[in-house]
Amino acid sequence: MFGYRARIGYITPSVFELNAYDFYRIVPDGVGLVGVACMVEGWKEEAYKKALAQVESCAQELSRRFCDFVIHGGAPLVLSQGKGFETSFIEKLQAITRVPCTTSVVAAMDAFRDLSATRLAVVNPYPADLNEKLVGYLKDWGFEVTSLVSLDTGFTECSIASVAHIYQAAKRAVREARDPQAIYIPCTNFPVVDVIEEIETDLGLPVIANMTSQLYVAFKAIGMKEKIAGYGKLLRML
Repeated sequence: MFGYRARIGYITPSVFELNAYDFYRIVPDGVGLVGVACMVEGWKEEAYKKALAQVESCAQELSRRFCDFVIHGGAPLVLSQGKGFETSFIEKLQAITRVPCTTSVVAAMDAFRDLSATRLAVVNPYPADLNEKLVGYLKDWGFEVTSLVSLDTGFTECSIASVAHIYQAAKRAVREARDPQAIYIPCTNFPVVDVIEEIETDLGLPVIANMTSQLYVAFKAIGMKEKIAGYGKLLRML
């Protein structure tokens, strides 16, 4: 039966692609995905605002779908608005859906705290202007980006990035970092799930990825305590 253990609502920033694929690879039996899309058109401020304007209607739709928890995916949409936006944003989502909610960058920061990690090596596909905002946003919350390696893919090309390139970028980020405590690899459609275990094993640091941190926060909130192997330290901590 679909979702008999949990129904996780998901507002994706763009199309459902790797996020849906990764979700069902990771979750235990009985957990279902209930998704809607706000169709951000790129990594640009105008596109973020257009997509954010659709979030309320997306949340209203999920409120009719018996969700136990709602995730808003897409760190750029939220962090681009600056520190403080995420608090009112999550409050609005929770008021509409009447269930606990999170958003990508908040879930990641919750994971950093549970791992006692404040110094981060970062790997992502983002352009330079977005990464500047990311570094500043995390700094405002007390997290130091000690190195950052971007594959600088196009917006629609990040899902077909080479797993080998992501792995090598993680090695480079750790090599260039100052005593990092974790590796942060954001982006909804970045194929990092395939190499989380290899990166953690070879580099000796936990990886905080988009889907793993979101599911970690969701499962903690709804009381699912099944430890999940194969996708990094974080999900083994449940």
